[in-house]
Parts: sequence; C-alpha cells; structure tokens
Amino acid sequence: MGDQTPDQRKKRPPPQGAVCAIVRVETLSGKSGEFASILSDLAHRVRNEEDGCTAYHVTRALGSSDHFAVHARFEDWAAFKGHADTAHLKRALPRINALLAAPIAMELYLDVD
Repeated sequence: MGDQTPDQRKKRPPPQGAVCAIVRVETLSGKSGEFASILSDLAHRVRNEEDGCTAYHVTRALGSSDHFAVHARFEDWAAFKGHADTAHLKRALPRINALLAAPIAMELYLDVD
C-alpha cells in the first residue's frame, strides 16, 4: 500500500457493503440549541429523502450540551457518496460550520456481518 502512487490509490474499487459514518462535533458555547435544530431538520430530510440511507441519528454527549455525534449507515459506498451531493446537506453545511468550535471529525466503517 505504501508503494502505490496517488493515481494507483485513486483507482482502487470502492469498498463493498454497508458504510457506517460517525461524525463528531463540538459547538461554540451557547450555540448547541441552534445546532440541534439544524441537525434535527437535516436528519429528517436524510431519513425521508435518501433511499440509500438506512439509519441517521443525532446524539448529544452525556454531561456536555456542546458535544454531538451523528451515527449514519448507508447501503453502500455509492449511497454514502451520494449523501455528500444532496442539496439539503450542501445547504446545511455552511450553517453547521459557523456554529462549530473545532473542525468536524469523521470516522468511516464497513459492516462486518
């Protein structure tokens, strides 16, 4: 893997199976209510308008009103990539980014079973 050129890495086939994403964010102090409202609307749209999304949940950390996580599951890599191109996500991201105390952290996983 370390011997591959950037062009060779780009040509790898997409991962197979369901894609799970965990997105962690920290909001600016006093902005968690506005953030929760935006994410609630986004979650509703994702669940109702994206056929390839099988789960999309927004959670808040115990003991911290400013720390959130989004847990999303997509049928496959194409559905995950398609999510990034949706109008509702593109509209929400500038509003979301304006409320963050730190950059968005995202981890991707593939279903094992």
